[in-house]
Amino acid sequence: PHIREFAEKQRMNVNHESEICVMKCSRKRRQRSCKCCFYQSTTKRTPARPTTYVLASVFCVYLAQYCCSSFQLVLPTSTATSVRRRTSNTRSSITIPLALSTTSSSSALEQLTVKELRQLVKDGKNVERGLLSRLKRKQDLIDYLVQQQQSQEDSVQHEEQSHDAANGDVAEAPPIEKPSTSKKPKSSSVRIRSMPSIHQQQNVDDNDTTATSASSSQSPSPKDVIFEYVYDRYPPLRNETFIPPGDGELDIRHEYHPMLQNSKASDLDLVFVGTASCTPGVTRGVSCTAIRLNWRRRWFDSTLGKTNNAPPANGFTGGTWIFDVGEATQLQVQRTSSIKPGKITKIFLTHAHGDHTFGLPGLLCLMGQDRDRDAPPVEIYGPEGLRMWLRVAIRYSVARIVPHYRVHELMDVPMAPEWERNRRTSKFFRRLRKQPGESWGTKGLAGEDPQSWITKATQLTSNLPPTQQYGEIEGGKDIFPIYDHPLSNDGAPIWEVEDEEDVKVYAAPMSHGVPCVGYVVDEASRPGRLRNEIVEPIVRRNVQALKSQGFKVPMKAMAVIKNLPVGSSFTFPDGTVVSQSEAVEPPRDGRKIVICGDTADCRAIEGLAQGADVLVHEATNTYLAGVDTKETTIKMVTKDAMTHGHSTPYMAGDFARRIGAKRLVLNHFSGRYKGDQSVDSLSLMTRIEMQAIKASGLDETNVAASWDLMILPVPQN
Repeated sequence: PHIREFAEKQRMNVNHESEICVMKCSRKRRQRSCKCCFYQSTTKRTPARPTTYVLASVFCVYLAQYCCSSFQLVLPTSTATSVRRRTSNTRSSITIPLALSTTSSSSALEQLTVKELRQLVKDGKNVERGLLSRLKRKQDLIDYLVQQQQSQEDSVQHEEQSHDAANGDVAEAPPIEKPSTSKKPKSSSVRIRSMPSIHQQQNVDDNDTTATSASSSQSPSPKDVIFEYVYDRYPPLRNETFIPPGDGELDIRHEYHPMLQNSKASDLDLVFVGTASCTPGVTRGVSCTAIRLNWRRRWFDSTLGKTNNAPPANGFTGGTWIFDVGEATQLQVQRTSSIKPGKITKIFLTHAHGDHTFGLPGLLCLMGQDRDRDAPPVEIYGPEGLRMWLRVAIRYSVARIVPHYRVHELMDVPMAPEWERNRRTSKFFRRLRKQPGESWGTKGLAGEDPQSWITKATQLTSNLPPTQQYGEIEGGKDIFPIYDHPLSNDGAPIWEVEDEEDVKVYAAPMSHGVPCVGYVVDEASRPGRLRNEIVEPIVRRNVQALKSQGFKVPMKAMAVIKNLPVGSSFTFPDGTVVSQSEAVEPPRDGRKIVICGDTADCRAIEGLAQGADVLVHEATNTYLAGVDTKETTIKMVTKDAMTHGHSTPYMAGDFARRIGAKRLVLNHFSGRYKGDQSVDSLSLMTRIEMQAIKASGLDETNVAASWDLMILPVPQN
């Protein structure tokens, strides 16, 4: 009533020329003034067009609509922010009744984008902290806005009833009648800071148009679809009060991710200690992957070059192998019980970049704290120049706590043919296309660039010899490449890095900005299982005769039969002949794990990697619609990644398809892809997995975007 009374008194004073509108509120007993006409969108050269103003006060808008029959409100989105800023100190304290019902307002909200809905929530009154982080989907935002609109309608109605009751007037005031207009007003949108509301007028010509618009408005957005997919995959996230139980094995992805959902413990598994690129962050550490050999292995003495049946001095016969040691790896190792520093026996480095090597001195110091001085040395492998770099780092820091170690260098690691060196900066840059006739040559090798570390390191050997006082002992090997290896591809060399009889390690060069290799861990085929149902009955009926032949424990004859050479046989005392092929199942193929370093092309390792059980491939960057700018395309992102010597999920999936990999795990993600358990992060990583699934042809149970401290068992074939 007080708004209506004031409007009637001020009708003649409200026109297009007024600049100051005095607002009075009889109930509040005060008056305010604000500038209401400060923006004119048309020029004086077009007098035929009506003048359009942006009004700074919702009260002025209401008043103008009532007093001026030809008034039309047009509030561009681009000026909405400036309007709110200019009137932040002069907002009207009068609550404006909402013009739309709850039903019509809900349908109008559905026409807006998620970004516009989030802005409406921000403009609301008393927005609690963390509200937007809970309202993930579009429907959640709409439900919240409708709920707030209903509560405001109730409060306005209650306030008017209380005011009328205080004045002794309980009769309902007649509605405001607006003069009829011949011209239909345009659709408008008004943003009220105290309560987001949307006023949208629609031209409804027939029922078919209404039905079409209603059905299109209810279709979920792409973001809603992926969020719903994440909620279905990880049900605990639907609970708004969900708190992640922890990291490592407590991560909810270990229980719900399709790759790990039905996995069982194995005697060989991978632990992804760090999965980021460049620098460590809050949710991801940088590159570090561990392979745990959980079966009881014979100790391989690299000094003698053969296995030793006697266990080492500390009694440990297993082993944990580390691939790349990025910065802060020693902190990551202490966050999980899955990696025991004292059980690390081998360390393999793919290349010299800091996010793959800076953690090596610190990890060695951590390992030396609980390792016996007479334990076998830690074997360290990497491209040429590693031995002298590590020696300098330990000697400079006077680190006498490091355990005994040996460094084995992969000599003559060439750059890929498509990389060329800038002679002025001594840096390599990559051409997008390989020129015909190019081959893996001597690019990047010692001596090519006199200023490179690889060249300088060979000159420092005589001036800085190794000493056990700082952990380094003699025996480090120089491993040279084999260019005519039967598994070589594209003319690239192959290094036979290690051979421990039950496990072999190979390496091949990668396409990166510095000399880089990828590793293949190849398990030897295992003997077939003994068919107990055939052999055991024969042994039991020959127990006494076997004892007389020298078998103190007759059942040990089964072990003799299992270890028979192929094509041989065993004759029991009663004349029964059992052949090896009859008593023993065929051999089981060993498992193969491929760990690629940073690379834009893995073609050199393709021959070695055929039929891999697990392929660990980097996916530094990609294009995600809604995350990247509209001007960005997947072609642009791929070109940029290859220029820096990196890959995308599509490239990783394509390589997995070419080698017939059974499972693909992505790692080495850009810092913008967080590794926590929030819905936002999981939705991005799920989209990355979908890209790799599309390129590889694998299903979702065999593709995963790794996270820190993820444990992946590798079952036996």
